[in-house]
Amino acid sequence: MQYVDVLGEMHQADSVATFAKKLFTALGVEDQEARESSNYVGGQYFKGRRGNLLLTISLSDEEGHDDRPYWIHVAVDLPNTESAPDVVDRMIREKALPAGFKMARIINFGKHNEERIDY
Repeated sequence: MQYVDVLGEMHQADSVATFAKKLFTALGVEDQEARESSNYVGGQYFKGRRGNLLLTISLSDEEGHDDRPYWIHVAVDLPNTESAPDVVDRMIREKALPAGFKMARIINFGKHNEERIDY
């Protein structure tokens, strides 16, 4: 299993529920559900599955990234021939960006040496 962290924003999304619904629609995620947990900011998060990708969407409280308030954690189960960042980058460029989302992939998310790559 490989993991990719992305932060996102969409002007038409005024809540994590709206953001998740719109992103899942743009990405073609059909298997989705809302969940509650005190482990997530705001106590609510959303899970969705698209093939071998499992997406978890919640509010983000990461300092320095206020312009991208939603956290998308992607777990990818791929054969060794593909890299998760490549698969996620392609999906974002082909589906999320044309739908009006602003996204940034975060390498080493939450660590002192994290790196932000804006799409």
